[in-house]
Amino acid sequence: MTLMSITRLSKAGIKLTPQRVAVFEALMELGHASADEIICKVQDKAPYISQATIYNTLEKFVQLQLISRIATDGNKMFFDITPSPHVHLCADDNSCIADANIPELEQLIADFVSRTQIPGFSFNRVQVNLVGRFQ
Repeated sequence: MTLMSITRLSKAGIKLTPQRVAVFEALMELGHASADEIICKVQDKAPYISQATIYNTLEKFVQLQLISRIATDGNKMFFDITPSPHVHLCADDNSCIADANIPELEQLIADFVSRTQIPGFSFNRVQVNLVGRFQ
């Protein structure tokens, strides 16, 4: 158990269980990962943790905004250990995702969201995925 996982989980007010810590630490190691990748990582270290527990834990973490979901073009769902808004680089074959450090684009989006009102709609979050091929 790392201090960072304990701190982040505790600050969210979530009960620390071995299963939750294992799922959180697996995602910390992976950064961006599909549920299947997280399941493999968790069960390598703790085979007694069921897939259902892992899925439920990921959903709980999303609800608490400890992590975020990333939907890709191919409808493959990834999870991200960094819940704050940021830009992603997504491989067009859905093989991987990386964070992009593009402050100008992030500021442009933040400015747009703060000054834009769409009748009958309110922004919950903004997700930007730049899709292409990694060299």
